[in-house]
Amino acid sequence: MNTANITIVLLTLLAIFSATEGKRQPRVLHCLCPNVQTGRIPFRNLKRVLHLPPRPHCSKTEVIITLKNGHQLCLDPNDRLVKILVARSTKRTQEGSEG
Repeated sequence: MNTANITIVLLTLLAIFSATEGKRQPRVLHCLCPNVQTGRIPFRNLKRVLHLPPRPHCSKTEVIITLKNGHQLCLDPNDRLVKILVARSTKRTQEGSEG
């Protein structure tokens, strides 16, 4: 192969690799809970509680629970039982980090 052919091959490879470079995943810049579930909370199937305070991109407080089967539910953070659930989860997390 002569120099011209090698140059063409290298430029072609460079074009292919630059076109397929990894793209950054956009950060989620909106609320995660468009609507919330009210009513019964499946306490027996509860795996994790995530309490998200208001953030720059979401003015709402959000409570997301993960069930043992992997499903996630958004709960009303103003509900009395949800407030108790968040308080207990926060207390458990703090006790676990102290010990």
